[in-house]
Amino acid sequence: MRRRDIYILVGLGVLAVIAAWYFLIISPKRDELAQVRQDRDTEKRQYETDKARLERLPEEKSAARQAQEDLLKINKLVPADAQIPSLMVELEASADKAGIDFVKIAPKDPVSVGGETVIPLDITVEGRYFDVNDFLYRIENYARVEGSNVNVSGRFISVVKISMEEGDFFEWPYVTAKMGANIYMTSPPPPSETAGRAKKSSDSSGSKEQ
Repeated sequence: MRRRDIYILVGLGVLAVIAAWYFLIISPKRDELAQVRQDRDTEKRQYETDKARLERLPEEKSAARQAQEDLLKINKLVPADAQIPSLMVELEASADKAGIDFVKIAPKDPVSVGGETVIPLDITVEGRYFDVNDFLYRIENYARVEGSNVNVSGRFISVVKISMEEGDFFEWPYVTAKMGANIYMTSPPPPSETAGRAKKSSDSSGSKEQ
């Protein structure tokens, strides 16, 4: 074999070794390195996200506490059910603070009005005129806006009508005030007994005809 051919064969061998070294070692390492860089970038982005969330955590906790307080206020203003006993305690306490001598509270059955569940109330109070006004002020301010906050101290009550007359046994300014008011709840009103009896009677009639 001539020397030139030997050189060619050696060169081809070297090229084969270099190619094998590239494809078997260098190329996989390059792919592995690219994957490592991709994983690093992903972890870096996740780190930045977690860091930003950690920095916002106090603000989110404060917002969650505020949302919970607002929910409690709403539930107090307009509860899910009637809660008449607690309402009467609130009204009697307000009457005592206002100096009212007598208070009578007569709730009626809940009704649906415009998609809202309303519980009408008849409230009768007796006392001095200015004390009656104080009582009205107190119950109408169970919910009041103070700046950007809503201060809630009791149930939301809407006085829709009021009449006053002099007391039977005392002279002016002693008065008897009769008020019509509404309170609200989020649950739908229960079916009335009359409607229940009518449905039962209709069902009975239908079964007899069969």
